[in-house]
Amino acid sequence: KAVKVLVAASLAIIVFFAVEKLAIGGLINVDSSSSLVGFFLFGLVAGISSCAALVGGLVLSVSKQWYSLYSSEDSFLQKLQPHLIFHAGRLVFYSLFGFLLGWLGQSLKISLTFSSILVIAVSIVMFLIALQMLGIHTVSLSIPSFLRKALAVDKSRRGRMMPFILGATTFFLPCGFTITAQALALLSGSPFHSSMIMFFFALGTFFPLIAIGASSIKFFAMKSLSEVFTKIAAVLIIFFVIYNVNSQLNVLGLPSLNDLTIGTGEQVSFTPDDSPTVLATAGEKEEMVMNEAGPMETGEVVDVEETVGIQEVVEETLDIVQSGPDIQVIRTVASARGYTPDYYQVKAGVPVRWEIEDIGTSGCTNAIISRNLFPQRVELTRGNTSVVEFTPQLPGQYKFSCWMGHYTGIIEVVN
Repeated sequence: KAVKVLVAASLAIIVFFAVEKLAIGGLINVDSSSSLVGFFLFGLVAGISSCAALVGGLVLSVSKQWYSLYSSEDSFLQKLQPHLIFHAGRLVFYSLFGFLLGWLGQSLKISLTFSSILVIAVSIVMFLIALQMLGIHTVSLSIPSFLRKALAVDKSRRGRMMPFILGATTFFLPCGFTITAQALALLSGSPFHSSMIMFFFALGTFFPLIAIGASSIKFFAMKSLSEVFTKIAAVLIIFFVIYNVNSQLNVLGLPSLNDLTIGTGEQVSFTPDDSPTVLATAGEKEEMVMNEAGPMETGEVVDVEETVGIQEVVEETLDIVQSGPDIQVIRTVASARGYTPDYYQVKAGVPVRWEIEDIGTSGCTNAIISRNLFPQRVELTRGNTSVVEFTPQLPGQYKFSCWMGHYTGIIEVVN
């Protein structure tokens, strides 16, 4: 059985990474003026990509408890009740909070630090549930009783509300696609339209997420497979916990597993005489023209010129680093697959102009954060180049990442 569990879980993890590698999020491009159908499709894509690791993992972790309470029901639809109530909570509260986003605007913006801490807290609960599913009861930590009641529910009217409330709270779990939808809802300028944006986004995520819940019921109901599926689900939950916590460590600028692979691709650094040295490139490099207006205020972000076709960008303008007496220029190409290159070396005390060219980002990669270099996130716009300027003061390695922490890089500051 152990071999079956490991093989099945490994195959599921491989499929997850394969879907992530395909970067299907880049296929759907939405803005605040996009149709509601566009946001529905955006939600559909979210449900089978990075959001599956967070909300999908949460659904998987509570499925065992919910099934144990509803397994005596006659029909499949009755067994599905807590999952449907969970999604009703998502649809209602996504609409409500969407309305508030359109009404209150920037004052309702959710802190990434708060979101990261919330994800880590939820992941800890998921991990404890997974240990119980594996039959490990010797662990000293246990789920608090109030959380256990919230997750397991009962058939009373009060108990039926717990999946509803759990679904509502997923609004604050920062899947990159969800944050994108929230940001666009905030910019819509209309409380009603903002509400509809979030409703149709949540409706899009409903189908892949309900498929996870429905599949779990089918497997739990099969006596010959129930025990094996429970173990497989537990292993997958632990994987999702590691994936989610690792991503939030990136968002918080802390060491993570991503650090092991950063710098294995294109890299750029300076030689002692201030001349740029390209350590690895992809195609012929384009010359960079210095900004005659001089450096902007630290952390200021602007959008500049329209870019050329994606093929030309990849072949000719991947990146260069240019050094001068007043400013250092670094260039990045951002896509749904991440950022190229993922490692730079710049000098301390010299202003840096970072130009980031968006050739087709996704719900996660369409913004860059680096908590220790500049305070705000750099919003990217497809087909445009965004610029942020900052002056690094202290030597060291500074991490940058997308706002969900799935894709990362390093800017190393040297004397």
